Amino acid sequence: MQFFVRFDIHQPEGMSTREFVEIWDREADAALAAMDAGVVTHLWKVSGQRVVFAVLELPDAESVDRALASLPIVQELGGGAETEAYPIYDYETFAADMKEQLKG
Repeated sequence: MQFFVRFDIHQPEGMSTREFVEIWDREADAALAAMDAGVVTHLWKVSGQRVVFAVLELPDAESVDRALASLPIVQELGGGAETEAYPIYDYETFAADMKEQLKG
């Protein structure tokens, strides 16, 4: 299954910028390793914002929770890392389904 995940990252009050960047650096290493492993199939950083979008390939919804909970940025920032995950599938499949429905 594919999941679209949005990460909104916030620097906790009282955390130094250096510590924040060090955490994000560990997260970047983990994200790139997940890409190499095929778990993350697409990954984007939104310019000018602390927002990242990812597409994950995982067997089920429970695996999404486990994967997100294991991330350095989630473990180390806690509530400073907000996530939203949506199950997705390719549009071509949806379009084919619509055509089948029209055939009745």
